[in-house]
Amino acid sequence: IADGKVNNAQIILLIDNARMAVDDFSLKYENEHSFKKDLEIEVEGLRKTLDDLTIVTTDLEQEVEGMRKELILMKKRHEQEIEENRVPNDFKVNVKVDTTPGEDLIKVLEDMRQEYEFIIKKKHQDLDTWYKEQVKERCPNLPKFPLTSGPNANASLLGLVSQSAAVAQEAASPKGVQSSQKNMLSETQSRYTYQLQDMQRIISHYEEELTQLRHDLERQNNEYKVLLGIKTHLEKEIATYRQLLEGENG
Repeated sequence: IADGKVNNAQIILLIDNARMAVDDFSLKYENEHSFKKDLEIEVEGLRKTLDDLTIVTTDLEQEVEGMRKELILMKKRHEQEIEENRVPNDFKVNVKVDTTPGEDLIKVLEDMRQEYEFIIKKKHQDLDTWYKEQVKERCPNLPKFPLTSGPNANASLLGLVSQSAAVAQEAASPKGVQSSQKNMLSETQSRYTYQLQDMQRIISHYEEELTQLRHDLERQNNEYKVLLGIKTHLEKEIATYRQLLEGENG
């Protein structure tokens, strides 16, 4: 009986040990199963991340390609704007006119000269007529030089009259004529000077605009290089994730 009790105790101990071992293996199995599930979730997450990165990479490649096309269009547009904003030939002519008198200024001066010559001639004739009338009115008894007194007598008187008229004309008109001429020349020079200054402002504006365009083009080029760097970095990340997945599958 005593031996039977000992054997029964040993059997119960073995059963308890076996039950504990089963429970331990069950716990380990559950842990391994949970760990397996975690790995599956992690792998699925990596696959999704890989797919997302692939999509992002594709989007970036399309964006980079779009940037490349946009950059080409910007270069063409930049060249067109340079061509359109190029200073026209007539502007260049105006600049030359301001430097040295051109055909337009010479024509203006020639027209002014002819106009003043006509005014001087008319004033000369008017003064000659006025002088003769004054002589007749104020000196009615002044003897006239008959033609019989000599062929040069009347001519001398007319010469004196003409000379007096010329002197009177020189005393009366040159200052006004010269002043008016100087004013017109000053106005002409001021007008052309203003046109030159305005043209220089336009050219400066175009130069500033071209400088800004070159700056924008350089900025776009730098952004394009940054996108290329991002694309390369993503490709390396994708390769790393692919190696990890292949290693786990292996």
